[in-house]
Amino acid sequence: MKNLLVLWAFTLCAPLFAQREKAAPTSPNKQKFSLELMAGVNLNNMTIRPNFIVDNKNYNDRLLADFTFFTGITGRQSISERLSVRLDVQYLEKGYGVDQGETAPNSLERYRATYLDIVPQVEYKTYKNLYFSLGGYGGILLDERIKYANEGWSGIHPDFGPLAEKADFGLSTGLRMVFGRFSAMVKYQHGLTSAFTFEATDVTGASSTYRQYQRSLLFGLGFRVL
Repeated sequence: MKNLLVLWAFTLCAPLFAQREKAAPTSPNKQKFSLELMAGVNLNNMTIRPNFIVDNKNYNDRLLADFTFFTGITGRQSISERLSVRLDVQYLEKGYGVDQGETAPNSLERYRATYLDIVPQVEYKTYKNLYFSLGGYGGILLDERIKYANEGWSGIHPDFGPLAEKADFGLSTGLRMVFGRFSAMVKYQHGLTSAFTFEATDVTGASSTYRQYQRSLLFGLGFRVL
């Protein structure tokens, strides 16, 4: 009789234990960390504020976008089913060109600077495999190069450099699509602090301070290694 009671009690309780064990792996609060390698191209330009007028023309109209490259690594920590925090560490070149149409020979033609960017962001899953991110970035200047018309690339002479500020800060936003371990991304970085500061004198002899700000549009591919 005792054996029958034990068997009857086990029969009643077994579905409860099975249901509890089944629910545990699908907890929505389960956290997951991932690591991704990324690389791509950077379409970069600069804008000068206030407007820098040369020969009665806005110098911003002569600044040309320049294609460079970037590579880096992304760490991502999920905090819910749709929300995660991510940190990009990227090595990239930023630069611009100068329209030579009305420029004197041997004048500045192109400029490039190499940065190590730290980009903390919040990422939100909007639809299936599409993710939106928003955050900021801080860039540390590593190197600079310039190219004059009809000449090759050269470093900045110590007597004149560095030309750029040692750090660059701004906002970052982007979209990412995930296909298994692979992903494709586009990211825009908008500089808020001056990457360059210079002074110039106009025809009246008045001196003004001008600041240049970075604008970067990055296109890249990623591969998740963890």
